[in-house]
Amino acid sequence: MKQEKNTFINPSDLFNPTNYGFSHIVQVPAETDLYFFAGQWASNVDGQLVSEDFEEQVRKTVSNVKTALAAVGMTTKNVVKQTIYMVDFTPEKKQLIKKVASQEWGTGIFPTSTIVPVPVLATAPGCLIELEIIATK
Repeated sequence: MKQEKNTFINPSDLFNPTNYGFSHIVQVPAETDLYFFAGQWASNVDGQLVSEDFEEQVRKTVSNVKTALAAVGMTTKNVVKQTIYMVDFTPEKKQLIKKVASQEWGTGIFPTSTIVPVPVLATAPGCLIELEIIATK
């Protein structure tokens, strides 16, 4: 499936990852500019955690990612890879991330994705999620 210049590939011999909100492979053309974004988390402009609620943190984290993308003229449609760092991983938290990702990406084409359970994040006490992305333009 094509999205702008990138090709998203989900081999038929692997499970369908789109049901989980990601793709197995993204092919990026050689002439494409790659942007690497630092991990974003649920911070306000003063670097303070906005909430201890996991869902609110996910939504604010995604909002911050969208703000970073917009600063360089991109949207979530430009994202080809995301790495999610999550404190106290549970299947319920994974489902919530999937729900938010489906709402935010909304195109049926999802970036490649990895979830990394961690014991603590270095961002702020009480921070439960950090999202690092790679995007193309």
